Amino acid sequence: MKKVFIAALLLFLCVSSSFAAERKVITLGLLSKMNSSEERFAEVWKRTFAPDNEALEIIVRFYDTLSAMQMALNSGEINQMVLPDAIAKYVMAMNPDYEAALVLRSNGMGLAFGFRDDDTELQKEFNRALTYMRNNWILAAIEGVYIASPNGETPAPVKFKYFDGAPAIKVAVTGDLPPIDFIAPDGTPAGFNTAVLAEIGMFLKRNIELVNVDSGARTAVLASGRADVVFWYEVDTSGKIQSDVPDGVILSDHYYGWYNFIHLKKAEKRKNDAPRQWDLSHELMELFYWERTR
Repeated sequence: MKKVFIAALLLFLCVSSSFAAERKVITLGLLSKMNSSEERFAEVWKRTFAPDNEALEIIVRFYDTLSAMQMALNSGEINQMVLPDAIAKYVMAMNPDYEAALVLRSNGMGLAFGFRDDDTELQKEFNRALTYMRNNWILAAIEGVYIASPNGETPAPVKFKYFDGAPAIKVAVTGDLPPIDFIAPDGTPAGFNTAVLAEIGMFLKRNIELVNVDSGARTAVLASGRADVVFWYEVDTSGKIQSDVPDGVILSDHYYGWYNFIHLKKAEKRKNDAPRQWDLSHELMELFYWERTR
């Protein structure tokens, strides 16, 4: 096996040296970041993840919805789309036309609720609720049911308890991070997001009203007052650069975390449903010389 690996690697090195003068491009799709441009985020991505290959150029494209990013992948506008591991696995389970191209490890990422920076009292209330839910395994149980135990079915919505006379908290959800932030085809939020928010509403004895928005509109809907809370902002828990958290937004403690990003690409067509034969030299050529081999 070792000899096969060395032979394949030598083949790749020989082929790659013949193309060394050519600059190759991989275009990545990501959900829009609220505190970065495509160009700035591409530089962040390169510093964090890019291989030591001067001939490889990375271009980043932002999309305001997951469906728009999927259409871009299907049409060839992008080569790969980048998602947190749980979301990528869900998307692959629901879309057999996709497969994983890369799994890249970060220093730690998370999702947190977002609030206007003058609404510190609501931020503190949510943090108290999250602490209670974490200490009593409520968050762990919700994650187990809705994220760690996928069954290929559309998750059911969770009913919110209504408190007579209590003020409402308007929460923006996107449906762009299934199964974490999920909206069913009929427009009804369901699953993990509704389960977490229902528990927070019961803890605070406040009514929860959901506002459906695209992920690219999260900050606008918060700033305009259409929502009091945004269900998620993506947080780098190492605290280096917060590409998704703009000025004027404050965050709760994060309620979900991960370490891996998965790059999805269109699955290769195989004759007669034959099993995939993994070929190292082919995979490396696909990665570093995408434009030539497509």
